[in-house]
Amino acid sequence: MPRSKVKLAFIKDNKARKNSFMKRKECLKNKLTEVSILCSIEACVIMYSSYEPQLEVCPEDNTAFQNVLNAFLTKSPMERSKFLLKQDSYIKERISKIK
Repeated sequence: MPRSKVKLAFIKDNKARKNSFMKRKECLKNKLTEVSILCSIEACVIMYSSYEPQLEVCPEDNTAFQNVLNAFLTKSPMERSKFLLKQDSYIKERISKIK
């Protein structure tokens, strides 16, 4: 059975939007763990939202996060840019796929 696509639209109800964010955040954390295990790599994600007062880092193990961050920071700015995903370019890419 094909997976249904997530509807890309602004959720007007603040409570529903927050619930959707929290579910997607947990899904992202699970996917990060799966990819790390399946590919035998260290990976991390830094999340910020207006729903929580501080940044959230995954994995919570500070050593793993520090290893990924140090590996990223030792690369040249040109190499780093390959690994960055900016929100505006991501949204434009998603919109072009929909059309």
